[in-house]
Formats: sequence, C-alpha cells, structure tokens
Amino acid sequence: MEVLLVGNTDFITKQWIQHAFPQDHVVIAEREGTVDGNDRLRIVNMSDANTLAETLTTYEFDRIVFFSEDLTPRSDRDGDLGTLRRLLHAIRNGQTQMLMVSGPEVEFTYPENADVRDTSKSLMSRALEELCLYYARTYQIEVKIIRSPYLYAPDRNGVTAYFNTLFEQAESGALSFHERKSQKTCFLCADDLAELIYRIFDDWTADSEIFRIPNVSNFTYGDLAEVIGKAFPGMSVTYGNDRPQRYPDDDHALRLRYGWSPRYSLKQDLPPVLQRWKEARAQEQSEKHPIWDFLRNHSKPWIAIEIFITFILEELLRTAVQGNSQLGTVDLRLFFVVIVGTMYGLNAGVFAAALACAGMALSYASKGASFAPLFYDTSNWLAFVVYFVAGAVCGYVQLRNRENLRFMRDENSLLRERLAFLRDLYHDVLDDRRMLRGQIIGRRDSFGKMYAMTRELDEVQPQKLYHTTIRIMQDTLGGDSFGIYRIDNGGRFARLMAASPQTESLFSKSALLENYANIVMALDHGGLWVNRNLEQNLPMYAAGVHADGKLAVVIVLAKAQPDQMNLYFQNLFTIMCGLVESAMVRAFDYEDVARQSMLVPGTEFLNAQAFLPKVLAANELKHDHMGDHLLLRVEDAWQDDGSRLRGAIRQTDETGVLQDGNVYVLMNQASEHELPIINRRLTQAGLHVTRVCDQEEDTLLAEASAQVAVETRADETPRNNAAPNDSASHEGGAA
Repeated sequence: MEVLLVGNTDFITKQWIQHAFPQDHVVIAEREGTVDGNDRLRIVNMSDANTLAETLTTYEFDRIVFFSEDLTPRSDRDGDLGTLRRLLHAIRNGQTQMLMVSGPEVEFTYPENADVRDTSKSLMSRALEELCLYYARTYQIEVKIIRSPYLYAPDRNGVTAYFNTLFEQAESGALSFHERKSQKTCFLCADDLAELIYRIFDDWTADSEIFRIPNVSNFTYGDLAEVIGKAFPGMSVTYGNDRPQRYPDDDHALRLRYGWSPRYSLKQDLPPVLQRWKEARAQEQSEKHPIWDFLRNHSKPWIAIEIFITFILEELLRTAVQGNSQLGTVDLRLFFVVIVGTMYGLNAGVFAAALACAGMALSYASKGASFAPLFYDTSNWLAFVVYFVAGAVCGYVQLRNRENLRFMRDENSLLRERLAFLRDLYHDVLDDRRMLRGQIIGRRDSFGKMYAMTRELDEVQPQKLYHTTIRIMQDTLGGDSFGIYRIDNGGRFARLMAASPQTESLFSKSALLENYANIVMALDHGGLWVNRNLEQNLPMYAAGVHADGKLAVVIVLAKAQPDQMNLYFQNLFTIMCGLVESAMVRAFDYEDVARQSMLVPGTEFLNAQAFLPKVLAANELKHDHMGDHLLLRVEDAWQDDGSRLRGAIRQTDETGVLQDGNVYVLMNQASEHELPIINRRLTQAGLHVTRVCDQEEDTLLAEASAQVAVETRADETPRNNAAPNDSASHEGGAA
C-alpha cells in the first residue's frame, strides 16, 4: 500500500511507521517550521496546492492518515482546516481510505458549568470532522475519525512543544500549569495509536465511523509536577484556575471491535523520558562555545571593531610614511575605504568613508588650519566626495555580488530540493517496476505461470493429469480441498479419481449424479457452478470437463475462503479448469485412438508397456496422499479374453499384465477395508484374486520398470546402428 501521513507528524519515528505500516510504502508530508531531527522515512514538501496535486498524482495513495494539531496541548499552529480541505478535494474522485486522528477537545465537558459545551478549539475540531463527513457523503470517500487524547512519544522525549516547554521551565526552576492541581491529564502513547491504526486498516470497512480512544490513566497534573520535580530538585510549581475538564468514560467500542486497549501510561513513561531529555540537554550544552556563539550572534559590532582597528592602523601607517617621497603619493585613506567597502558592503563602506573624512579633517586641524576655509571652499570638498563615492560604489558592488550569490544559493537550494523530490520519485518508480516485474514473473496467475502450467499439463496419461491438476490448482488458487471425479459411460455415477491431501472426509468416493441435478445442469449449460447459497454438503465451486459433447470429468473445490467468493476467483478458477479440460480431452482422445495398440492381442488386458505407467501414476497419487488404490493379482484370468473380468469391475479400474506374465487389476480409489466387497463381486463372476501388498507392489514395479527400460534400449539400438550400415551400403553401390 501507498500511505501518506500528513498534519501534526512531529511524533512520528521510523519505529512508529514500522509498527503501524509494516508492509507499506510510507510518505510523510513535511510541514512548515518542522525540523527533522530523527530517522524518518521519505518526506516530501506539500506546502502548496501544485505540489500536493503532483504528489497525490505520482504516488496514488491508497491510505491517508491526517493528524490534527489538537493532538498537541495548547498548540498555537493553525491551518488544519485549509490543509484538510485541499487534501480531501484532491482525493475526492479516488479510491483512498481516509483516517483522521483528532484531539480530545470535542469530547471535553465542564462539570462546574454545564452550560459551556463548546470552546474555540472544540468548534475547530468539530469543523474538521464535519468536513471529512461531508466529503464522505458527497463523494463516497471512505472516512473514519478517531478522537484521541493528547499524544506523547517516548522515543522522542515527549516530542511535542508542550512537554519541551515544561521541561525547560522545570530546568529554569519554575514550572507553571494553566490547569488545576486536581485536573486529570489526558495523554496517549503514540505506540498505542500505531497499534490501533494498524488494526483499523487491517479490518477496514467502507462505512464512515467515529471512534473515541479512552483515557484510562488516573494521573493528575499534581502527579505530573511531582514526577518532574524529582528530576529537577528545588523546582517551584504554580497551578492555574482553568475550568475542570472531564473526558468521557471508556465505551469499550474499540476493545470489542478491534480487541485494542491502551497499554502504556504517561506515569510510567515520564521518568525515562525526562532522563533522556536531560542527557540530550547536557550534550547540547557541552557543545556550545560562548565566545564563538557571541561572535556568530553579534556580527555587526565585531565588524565595527574590525573597521576601527583597521582605521587606526591606516592612520599610524600614514604617519609613519609621511616623509617618504614614493609612499607619500599613495592615498592610504582611499585605500582603506575601498578595502572596507569591498569586504563588508555598502553600509560599512559609507562608515569607512566617514572615518576617512574625519581623519582628514583632524589632519588639517593638527596643522593649524581653520575649519572655515575647509568648509566654505568647495574645491576642498573633492577629497570627501571621492571617499564617499568610493565607499558607496565598492560597497554597492559587494552588496550586489552578495545578493547575487544569495539568490544563486537559494535557487540552487530549490533546485536541490526539486532534484531530491524527483530522485525520490525516480526511486519509487524503480521500486514499483521491480515489484511489478516480480509480480509478472512470480505471481501465481501470471503469464509465465500459465505457460509453465500448460507445459506441465502436456500429458497423455489421465492418471498423471489428475495428480498434476490437483497440485497446480493448490499452488495457483490457494485452496487445499480440490477433488476430481470421473463420470462413467452411463452418466449415472461420478467416481473420485484424486483429491487434495488430508481431505478424504470431504469427498465421497462415488456419487450418484441424480442427487446433484442442479450442479450437473449448471455444468451442462454454463460450465461453472458456484455455491452462492452456501448449501451444506455441497462444494463451493464445481467445473465440468466435456468430451464428445458429454460431461466426462468434474473438478470441485469443497471449501473456499471468504476472499475467494468473488468474481476474480471465479474467473481464475474457470481459466484453470479450461486449461485442464484441453489437456484431459487430448489425453482421452489419445487413449481412445491408441487403445487397441495397448492391448494384449486377442484380450482386453493392457500390455506391460501401457499398464505399468497407470500403476506408477496411481502409486504416485498414493504417496502424495491424493488418492488410494488396490493392486489385485487375478488367477486363471487367461481362460477367456478378459471380458468376464472387465464386466465385474468399474469403468475407472484397469486390467493389464506385468513382466511376470500375471494379470492384475488396478482398483482406483479403493482401500483395504473395501476388499471384502470387491472379493465378493469378483467371486460371483467366477474369478479369484489376491491382494498385492505395498512392499510386494514396490518390488514388482521396480522390476517391471527396469525390464521395460532394458527392452526400450534394445529396441532403439538396431535403429541407431542401421544408419551407418545403410550409408555404407549406399557408398558401396556408388563405388
């Protein structure tokens, strides 16, 4: 699933996401002013409508969780309503599951003043809920609302600005609450919320619902101050006079619906949270350097000091070189103004020019000159104008370069953010590509699987097809109660040929078709029967295989899961049965055509080459617990052509000879406790049979298989040697 977390996401950590959405791809919407100081998953900036629409279009979120600002006590953030409206408007035509988590403001009541029902925050929270429900009614969006107590996250030291403010106050020695000392706190651990969100999405329904998370802890603000006071000895505490608030009692709805109730409490989690906060605070204080921090925070006074020191050095240097004929021609004051303006900008350049003018005026005064001629003679103003123009021009050039540099840095920062966003999208596309490729290659109903199944069903031995069909359907469709019935020539009985392991009790070995007339009628007309009325003692699905226009085989699924009673599964079951039908019809046609070549001449018995594969296939079904059989040795079977034996057994049974020269009967889907009934029927036909035990059967089949292999190689050897002899004779004739 693609999941978007938006809103008040300060408490979210990577561990929280793995708890709430262990199998999903999660994206967190970054909100303005949030500093990401933890290891979270993918974060995107969705501050404007264009980015929001682009992100929703790119990811196509299946689930969205909106966290209200009311989950933080006394939060001064605004903008929930507008953000939520834009989000709902963007997904109004999609198939997105929307979950909103709001704060406890709507649920608060005031026992001392029963007339007070709403506050400004409760009205805002109710407006958020009404907005969600409006879109749910108007656009059929699936929306659920959770009214939760205030959140705290132990993994992030309380995380919210509320707790951070409390701890900073306690560190300064004075802790202040707006609530009364006896007022109960109303807090929920974020880990409990993660567990609840996981269960709600796991059992999601399309109905719009509102749930209330109970406040199960009996923990007052006085108890909270006492716990904080243990971590900060000597702290003073003051309480406010806010109206007492009451949160409703537990209605047990979440426990009955999802089996969920809060496990953590603020009273137990607060001491370790305080300890970790103090450790982080101490580490932060140790990393501070007062001098460098002062210089970084007070750059303008430091620049002024540098300019004054440079001015003094310039005046001293000018006095020292005053008698030098070469250096005396250099205007060091102008050089000073140019350097300062070039380094520090326009304001510093003008300030340096003012210092240079003051230095030149003092220089005139030190020589005994009066300020009046200097002021009234405009020709003396040229040096002052040059200083100010040089300082202003150099400062402007430096300021313009600095602004250009800042602009380029901002532009590069935006481009980097855009590049990071596009890179994330690119990686997401690659992930989706790998996922889809894996689904195409490895999915049970993919084209690759279909091709592999077609290759496996390329078999002309019906007994092997039964085994392969059961295994393939179990792997592809996911069920474990498949069965295959063969219809006799009269069309009255269906004989069980193979079934899924451990499901013998679900299938009768022989079924009278007239008792299942509705199923037979559906198979004759539509090819598929579905137990939509959930009738007892009937399979959930049944599909027919037709040969020569008649129903020949029935494939059934005795039990189906609730998620398999849909159109997708019906279509998939139909496709699978269609593949099996093609393979079985081909096998039946081949067996009918090649039947005479498989018989011992003048009899109805299959020869060893044809009978042995059928026994081996039945043995494989038995070893895989998909079927059962009996192998019977018939005495005096050669007295006739086998017609008497053939008339005494079922159509699904086979008679044939093995390498020892004896005639055997393969009784499919027959067990040892049915042997007396079989003996009685064969005795009435004048036949006497002996059951071949499992150990003897394995030995007999091993010897027969080895002898057939030797005969096959012997038959192939003359044909392989014929080619050289023939070519030699042709060469001799040509010579």
